[in-house]
Formats: sequence, C-alpha cells, structure tokens
Amino acid sequence: MRIRSVARLGVDVRVGIGESITVAATASAQITGSGGVRAIAPAHTVDWLAQLPVDALHGIGPRHSALLRKYGIHYVGALAALPPYTLQRLLGASAGGLVADRARGIDLRPVVPRALPASATVRHRFDRHVLDGAEVRAALLELVVRLGHLLRWRGQAARALTLTLFFAGDGRWDKTRRLAEASGHEDDLRLLA
Repeated sequence: MRIRSVARLGVDVRVGIGESITVAATASAQITGSGGVRAIAPAHTVDWLAQLPVDALHGIGPRHSALLRKYGIHYVGALAALPPYTLQRLLGASAGGLVADRARGIDLRPVVPRALPASATVRHRFDRHVLDGAEVRAALLELVVRLGHLLRWRGQAARALTLTLFFAGDGRWDKTRRLAEASGHEDDLRLLA
C-alpha cells in the first residue's frame, strides 16, 4: 500500500494494523516520520497499549487526558486497571465506558470501507518567500499533475477547481472555477488553473 501510494500520488502513508480500529489508529499515530507500518499482534495488544501515555490512546482528547493525569492516571495500563464504573464517574457514563474498553484494546465498531471523499486536495508549501512567477507557475503545474493522478486513481473527475493561496502574515486568497465538463485530465485542469 505504501509503495502504491508513493508511486501513484507521491505521498507516503502511515499504516497501523491491529485487532480493532482503536489499536490500528493508535499504532499508526505512533509512527514517526511521514510513513511506515506498525503491526500489533493480538497477543501483544494489552501489553503494548499499557506502556503508552493516556493521550496516545486513539479517542482520548486533550480534555479527558488532562483530567486523567490530574487523578494520577498517566499510562494506558493504569487506565485499563481501573474499574469501568470509576471511569464513568470521572468522564461520564458514555465516554467512561468507551475509554475503559479502548484501554483494554476492545472496540466493537466494524471496519467498513467508506465511499471516496467528494473532494480531492493537493498542497504545495514554499520553504521561503517566492516572488518569481515562473517558480509559482511550475509549482501550480506540478499540483495539477498530482491532482490529475489522484482523480484518475480514484476513478473520479473534477467539476470545479479551487485554488487557495496562503500568504505570510495570515493573508489568504481563494478562487473557484467550474469546468465545462467533469474531467480528471491534466490538460483540462491546467487550462482552468
């Protein structure tokens, strides 16, 4: 999957593999750098989760992790050792029950493939201030090529193209134009861009 993503889109991905959505999402978040794979065997799930800080567990936000740390619960292992009713008193009935299960690697949500997103985004960030129009046009053309590849890989076509520029000092400029016909070809996107 990583090789296909890099070859087709020029983007590396982080892949977490585990016996539940929570374990897989937590594993992928533990990967440093722009890409990699981390697989957690079912037999090692509880031990692997136990050594993580509470804020590393997928589904625990900053507010809940701060509250748990306030009560001296710094690691997922300590979280998993608490009775579910204690977590329900601390975090509320619904959130406490979910956190208690997830700390033990339990997540009953089924993995269901989702439909493709309705929009596609490609980005380019300049490392420095750029005033050279040729350099900006070259970056725009590179984005159009990447967008065309992404659309064709997904089997989609664009109906409109939005260009958003962010400037130093928090300035922003947006422009949207519609295509005469939906397309995923670079020439059509380039002319519109």
